[in-house]
Amino acid sequence: MMLSRKDLEALHPTTLAVLCQRLSENCSDPSTIRQSRLLKTEWVMLQVPPSSNLQQERENDAKRWDLRKRMVDLLVGRNEVDFYPKR
Repeated sequence: MMLSRKDLEALHPTTLAVLCQRLSENCSDPSTIRQSRLLKTEWVMLQVPPSSNLQQERENDAKRWDLRKRMVDLLVGRNEVDFYPKR
């Protein structure tokens, strides 16, 4: 089954990051591996406690929202088998 944009947009960003990780582990395309690893790493780096500075928190939210969109863009149209090891 192919993953649709609508289905991916319904997922929590942490789930998207896990899918990026799974894709990097099971893909044979170096460019896709690199991109999916970078997105997953970027998500981990953005997991910081909320800031008491409203401006900083808004900036972090904007970064997380942009990253979510980029993860969806990478994952859209992929088949579910892309996330599981080939036997």
